[in-house]
Amino acid sequence: MDVEKKMEILRRNDPEIVTEKEMREVLTKKNPSAYIGYAPTGKIHIGYFVPVLKMKDFLDAGFKFTFMAADIHAHLDDMKSPWELLDARSEYYSECIKAMLKAIGAKTNKIKFVKGSDFEYDDKYVEGVLRLVAKTTLARAKRAAAEVVRFGEEPKMGGFVYPLMQAMDVPALKADVAFGGVDQRGTYMLARDMLPTIGYKKPVCLFTPLIPGLTGGKMSASIPSSKIDILDTPEVLKSKMNKAFCPAKEVENNGVLAFAKGIIFQLNNSVTIERPAKFGGNTTYDSYEKLEKDFVKGKIHPMDLKLTLANEVGKLLEPVRKHFKGKQKLLDQAYPK
Repeated sequence: MDVEKKMEILRRNDPEIVTEKEMREVLTKKNPSAYIGYAPTGKIHIGYFVPVLKMKDFLDAGFKFTFMAADIHAHLDDMKSPWELLDARSEYYSECIKAMLKAIGAKTNKIKFVKGSDFEYDDKYVEGVLRLVAKTTLARAKRAAAEVVRFGEEPKMGGFVYPLMQAMDVPALKADVAFGGVDQRGTYMLARDMLPTIGYKKPVCLFTPLIPGLTGGKMSASIPSSKIDILDTPEVLKSKMNKAFCPAKEVENNGVLAFAKGIIFQLNNSVTIERPAKFGGNTTYDSYEKLEKDFVKGKIHPMDLKLTLANEVGKLLEPVRKHFKGKQKLLDQAYPK
C-alpha cells in the first residue's frame, strides 16, 4: 500500500492532521507507531467509537498501535479517580476498548495495552518531565490542558503537571504519532513546541472530532443524560435516544445526526429509515449526506431518525455487552456504589 492510500485511510471522517507533510514522512517508515491515551475517570460512552474507528484506521494503514490507560493522569486531574480505584478503572477502560474494537471488526492482538504507571516512574521519564516543568510557565500549562483538566478557583498542581506528563508520554512510548480527540489539541501543541527543547522530536498529531451529546452540548461522562454508556441496556438506550436533542430540520449540535455521520455510516454502506407507509414507508440511504439533506428538508421526522439510530446503536453495542458478561466484579471495583 502506497503512502497516498494510507493517507486516504487516515483522513476518513475528517480528522485534523498536524501536519500532513510530516504524516507522509512517517508513513514511509517500515513500522510507524501511534498511540492514544485516556485517563480512566468516568464510564465510557458511545462517543468513544469515533477514536476507536480511527484506531482501526491506523492498523489498516500499517501502524503499530498502543492504547494507554493514563491512570496517574486520572488522579492528577483534580482527583477525578481516587488513587485506590486506578487499577480497576484502568482495567475497565482497556476491556471497553478491546470490546469496542472487536465490535467494529478490528484485531485487538495488533494493539498493545499499557498503563501510564508502567513507565511513568522510570528515571528517564521523570527527568524529562522535570526538565519540561523548568521550561514551561503556569499560564502555558494551564492553557494547554484547559479542555481536559478541571481547574477550580484554586487549581491544584496536578493539573499543571498533567500536560507535561502527556507530552513526555510520546517519546516514552516511542510514538511517531500522538492521537486524540480535538480537545487534546492544546496539550499536543505544547508537546510539539517543548519536546524539541529537551532533545526529543516533535510528534505528528491526529485529532478526531467530538460528537455532540444527546442534550445538545458536549457528550460528557459527568452528565448522564448527555450520553449512552456502552453497557446501557437496550431499554435504557432507547429511552435516552427518545429524549435526545434532535430538533426538526436542524443539524447544529444534533448528537443523533452526528452519531449517524461519525460512526454508523463509517461502519455501514447504507442505513434504512423504517416507518409506516402512510408516513412515506421505508427509505434507504447510501450516504450520510443524502440522509442529512432529507432531514433538513423535513422528509425525515426526528422520532423516525431516533428509532433508527437506537436500533443501529443497539446492534453495535450487543457484542460489547456480551464481552462484559461475567465481569460484574470488575465494574463494581471500578465504580463502587
